[in-house]
Amino acid sequence: MKKSNPAALWPKWFLTSLNKKERKKIKAAVLKKLILGQAYLWESLNLYDDIMDEPSDAKKLPQANNYFRRYLEIYYRLDLSNDFYDIFNLLFDDLDRANFQEATRKKLKVRSGLIVPYERMPEFPDLKSLSKKSLALCAGPLAILYLIGDGSSLKKAPGLINFFRYALSAKQLADDSCDWLEDLKNGAITYPNSLVIKAARNKRLKLDLKKNPEIAYLLFVEIAPLISRDIYSLCRKARHEAKEIGLPVKSPLILNLIKPLEKAVLKAQKFNRLLKTG
Repeated sequence: MKKSNPAALWPKWFLTSLNKKERKKIKAAVLKKLILGQAYLWESLNLYDDIMDEPSDAKKLPQANNYFRRYLEIYYRLDLSNDFYDIFNLLFDDLDRANFQEATRKKLKVRSGLIVPYERMPEFPDLKSLSKKSLALCAGPLAILYLIGDGSSLKKAPGLINFFRYALSAKQLADDSCDWLEDLKNGAITYPNSLVIKAARNKRLKLDLKKNPEIAYLLFVEIAPLISRDIYSLCRKARHEAKEIGLPVKSPLILNLIKPLEKAVLKAQKFNRLLKTG
């Protein structure tokens, strides 16, 4: 397993954001297990994603399953309340549905660099649903609330899930924005490249990534401000949920999940203004 794992520390970051009385209820050994579980889940989700993107990577399936089994073993041995495991299962139901939707979604036809979109392009009306493939990772911090177990802590559970729902959707949208061209070449439809395709259709332009690649680049520059606003909006909603559950502004979760995305958006917006004035 890789030494560097960004999601592994989320339970620790969340715990440090709580008050002293709440922190004392979580034993160091339990926190260590939660961190290890997060690491296993992160690795398994990434391997499953590789297999979804490239079926020839099916050889990675045994390792992905191994990580996932280890993760489940840790979490079910926590012996938490039925309420926790009900939410836990719902998170993985969402993951299964998201994977099924991705696997059955039609791909674009790409003929020697020419993008041939089909008539009815998929819509992305609810951007917070972009988190469904990774939202199960919020189970680590969520488990801490259920391990604390008092009424005031458990009331924070819906807000904590929503915080991660918005934060992880913003992160996924930022990742899709970085990968828009590669996804387009591979025929995969994401929200960012769907906007590029629609812009091309509205202007009656052909997207030929071999003969006229500059058209796709110019269209992406045109729609980039919209994506930036969407990412920023998701970050604002994540901050709102954080405030509702008493997460400090300087919580490591906010500083490491939200702040970098907001900085990237501001940088992109500055670049866009320079393009317009130039």
